[in-house]
Amino acid sequence: MAIWRQVVRQIMAQVLPRRLFMVAGPRRSREVALTFDDGPDPKYTPKLLDLLAEHQVRATFFVIGQNAERHPELVRRIAFEGHALGHHTFYHMVPDKIGAQELIGEVRQTDRVLKAIVGESSQLFRPPFGKITFSKIIALWRARRGVVLWNRDSGDYYCDSSDEVRARFESRPLRGGDLVLLHDDRPHAAEVLAHVIKSARSRGLTFITVHEWIRRLRSEGAFVKSTPGEQQGQPAIPLARD
Repeated sequence: MAIWRQVVRQIMAQVLPRRLFMVAGPRRSREVALTFDDGPDPKYTPKLLDLLAEHQVRATFFVIGQNAERHPELVRRIAFEGHALGHHTFYHMVPDKIGAQELIGEVRQTDRVLKAIVGESSQLFRPPFGKITFSKIIALWRARRGVVLWNRDSGDYYCDSSDEVRARFESRPLRGGDLVLLHDDRPHAAEVLAHVIKSARSRGLTFITVHEWIRRLRSEGAFVKSTPGEQQGQPAIPLARD
């Protein structure tokens, strides 16, 4: 990502209210949001759901529309077990190859799939590869959608082993307010999840869904802007709206 884009995103995250543009949750919360992209996957998503149930943790799953359509039983299970659902486009195309109107078309297509499966859609959206332009952000706002990215990348999609992913978490332990990127279409997340949960809890942290975070901020009237200190070292810009 170009340096200028990093700067613009950090400025936007500091200027816009949290309810619209959220890089991370409030540090004072002592809570962490685990998020999973690219599923549902018939091999790995059930393993992650089993682990989350075992440890009584709720997470947020950003599903690809066509995967949800292929595996509706997994989408139903995600929702039934108390996890939050979000959009991750319908086809997961390279962002540079799709325009704003096409993007909204995929959002609406995924809407129809989610409504058919669980009776409702989601207002949380995560763009493929975390890439988003201002024109697409505006289009998403008009469609009453928020963009949720992350400030902690697990690296599970490019690391060669789960040991490497685990080492990333150990070298930089989770903090309250962290929004963590994981994937449920690859093996590493399931292999490190129990360790991540236990380590976070040993530091006095608890877990929350992105939807719960946004809802709480709205109910508290906490539409405050993020502080510069909370934005340091954060490569992505979540935006979310309940």
